[in-house]
Amino acid sequence: MKRMHSGVLAMAAAALLSCAACASDTPPDPGRHADPAALAWADKVCTGVAAGSAKLAQPPAVDDADPAKTRDAMVDFLGRLGSALEDMAGGLRTAGVPPVPDGQSVVDKATGNLTETRGKLAETKAKMEQAKVVDQPSLRQVISEADATMGKLADPEGPIKDLKANPELDLAFSESATCKRVYGTGA
Repeated sequence: MKRMHSGVLAMAAAALLSCAACASDTPPDPGRHADPAALAWADKVCTGVAAGSAKLAQPPAVDDADPAKTRDAMVDFLGRLGSALEDMAGGLRTAGVPPVPDGQSVVDKATGNLTETRGKLAETKAKMEQAKVVDQPSLRQVISEADATMGKLADPEGPIKDLKANPELDLAFSESATCKRVYGTGA
C-alpha cells in the first residue's frame, strides 16, 4: 500500500522538495562568484522555501486496515503541501524581482509554474476529498486519478528549476549560505 500512493505524493511534493537543489557543493563556475544582491535574493527565496518545507516533515500515515483513513491522511498532506507552496509563493513575492538580467521574466516563469502546480494540487485534493473510499480498490482508484491529474503538470520539478535556468541565479543559489544551511549541502 505504501508504494501505491508514492506516485501522487512524489509528484505533488516535487515542486517543493526539488528546492533541495537550491544549493550545490560547488558553484557552476568556480572562477566566478555571485553578485551580492543576487545572493541576498536567493537567501530570501530559500528562507521562504524552508518555511514551507517544515510543513512536510510528517508524511501521510498509511493504514492498510482503513483505506478511508489513508485517503484522509493523503488529503491532509496535500493541504499541507498547498500551504507550503503558498509559503514559496510568498517567499518569491517578498524577495521581489531578482537583480539579474531578465530577472522579471525568470520570476514570471517560476510564478506561472507555481500557480499551475497549486491549481493541479487543489484539483487533486478536492477530488480526493469527495471520493468515496470504502476498500483498497476504491483507494487505488482515487490514487490513480490523483496521479493522472498531477501528471498534467508542465514541469513537476517546480519553480526553482526555472529560477536556476538563469546563470546568475544558479550561481547565487549554489553559493547561498542560507540555502546550504537549509538543505544541508556544501556545509
